[in-house]
Amino acid sequence: MPKDGEVRKRRRGRAGTKYEIYRDPPGEWRTTTGDDYRRARDTWLEQQGGTTAYTALSAPSGSPTSSIRYPRDAAMASGSDYVLFEFYKYVPPFQNINKGAAKNKGTALSVYNQSASDESLYEKVDGLDPIVMYMPEDVSTGFKANWSGKSFSNIATSALATAGSGDFGETMQNSLNTIGTTFAQAIPNAGNKVIRDTISKITGESLSQNDVFGATRGVILNPNVELLFGGIDLRNFQLRYKMVPRNAPESANIKQIVKIFKKAMLPSFADGDELNFSGKINTSNSFIKVPNVCRVSFMRGGGPNPDVAQYKMCAITQVDINYTPDGTYATYEDGSMVATELTLSFQETKLIFAEEVENY
Repeated sequence: MPKDGEVRKRRRGRAGTKYEIYRDPPGEWRTTTGDDYRRARDTWLEQQGGTTAYTALSAPSGSPTSSIRYPRDAAMASGSDYVLFEFYKYVPPFQNINKGAAKNKGTALSVYNQSASDESLYEKVDGLDPIVMYMPEDVSTGFKANWSGKSFSNIATSALATAGSGDFGETMQNSLNTIGTTFAQAIPNAGNKVIRDTISKITGESLSQNDVFGATRGVILNPNVELLFGGIDLRNFQLRYKMVPRNAPESANIKQIVKIFKKAMLPSFADGDELNFSGKINTSNSFIKVPNVCRVSFMRGGGPNPDVAQYKMCAITQVDINYTPDGTYATYEDGSMVATELTLSFQETKLIFAEEVENY
């Protein structure tokens, strides 16, 4: 039961996001507008405790040493929007996962997300400091579902219809019986196959069943086409930054930012402990480690921005550095570049499900 003053977020498609506040009495959710909307939004952020689906996100402190920033002197106030990049060691999705404990949390979704959401499974990478960047000009997200048409023969259609009714185990024998009763349909199909195989052996021509039926009888098999769901694609997104140093410290920050992203996306040599071999077998030259992963968070003040898409843990799939974004090679007296364009490509490591769409 919600409490008086509790705020919830509701998505309205292209209309954006609305915040509703619970009032008791009279015991109902009320849509907020104007100043009430802004207060409700801030309350919702506080309710989240500065969290996303996986762990708490702390706002960078005022010290430049706590994170590497561009612009270097950017101040993060409660209303500031920025992007926070944090780097973690990759955790294999089926290593050291306590499925029993995850199941006790309630749903199969928690089991699936555990390897990307359990903070105890991730370790921050030494030497890869968090990076804070300004909000880029192009921020978008998308979800892609794979649907495709599939045709079924009459025999397959009858068998599947039987299998789809009642208990699956009990209907398997009924399906076999159904196939047996369609012997009359199987005869022309078998004869068709003999004709196609004979032509293929003699002439090398490849004919389909419909080619033979259409050419000899003027009919084709009923396609019985249905649209079937084939899964969801993992989300990909790209961020592009143009960085122009205004002083020597900021130039150093830009170089460090580029170096960190390159280092985070590249593999390293394994130290031989990953396989847990007994007898101290030396395998360090035979394997390489999977690159680190990155948590990309679109922030507002001390928490994730509720009005911008958020992502689960991501792999860095590509890092592009353009040292001449203005079309001309130019450097300062110390050799540092006048401008650097950094393009980062990411892919989410986990799917998003309908039950958690409010967080992403």
